[in-house]
Amino acid sequence: MLLTIQPHECLRSFLERHFFLDPQSPESIRFRQISTYYMRGSSIQSIAEVLGRGDTYGFNRLLHDHTSYSQVAVFLSSNQKSYTRSDCQSATVRFITEHQLPGICIQCVKDDIAQLGFPYWRRDHRYVKVCSKHNTPLLRKCPICAKDISVHGYAYGHDLLWKGCNGYYIHQCESKLNYDGWQLALSEIFTEIGESKFTVDLEFVIAHISGEVKKLSDLGIISETKIKALKHRLNTSKRIGEASYEYRPDFKYSECIIYVIAIVYGSFAGLLDSVRAVDGPVRNVDDLMHVKH
Repeated sequence: MLLTIQPHECLRSFLERHFFLDPQSPESIRFRQISTYYMRGSSIQSIAEVLGRGDTYGFNRLLHDHTSYSQVAVFLSSNQKSYTRSDCQSATVRFITEHQLPGICIQCVKDDIAQLGFPYWRRDHRYVKVCSKHNTPLLRKCPICAKDISVHGYAYGHDLLWKGCNGYYIHQCESKLNYDGWQLALSEIFTEIGESKFTVDLEFVIAHISGEVKKLSDLGIISETKIKALKHRLNTSKRIGEASYEYRPDFKYSECIIYVIAIVYGSFAGLLDSVRAVDGPVRNVDDLMHVKH
């Protein structure tokens, strides 16, 4: 039986739910061909075909909604015409690896049980420390036995959400509140980028933000130390658009620019508004997804 992929569910979660519920189904047998540790472009194409979304748009939609590639794709290279920067559908580029450990938000699990009857693993929870929805610290250890999730059980512990531990289940645990406002801000911007319906031109944005940083410096609003940190991270952010760097989720290319956005604008929406205010290039993500590289 083909399951319904959930909003922002990571693709590994989608596959592991099939294996847990019906390991002998035609979908599970086909999905078993995909590596447990990483997922290449050809693997995502296979998932798209099983879902009936095997065209360019369907493949790109999976990338944007269910992998961290959106963190790169939202920042377009100046000459980029399509959502992806190479022929990713048959490429060996790794879009998901278990190097980024899954994270648990107990409150998300509780909500899932109440609304769906089952929980699932979120894409974003691999890359941030705090759930942007519930402001709870994300757990990398089982809250029942304290083992690392990655060594907890089959497939790097993904079955923990459904199988439970020692007769207990995650939704029976209590969540804690996060008190680190900075980590919450970074997580919220990460979520904004992942859900963005718009892209910006990376080269333009870096130049534009550099101008904003100079204004803040001239006004004495931020310290010289902070200015140096912003400039360094802006310079590092240029690698997002460098074709010589294969995309890998091991390297969170958006991390540096998220730091800058948090300091200068407070949100990705703030950056978009600032770019629009000077008639900077903003494009629709959906339009780009229909275009082949």
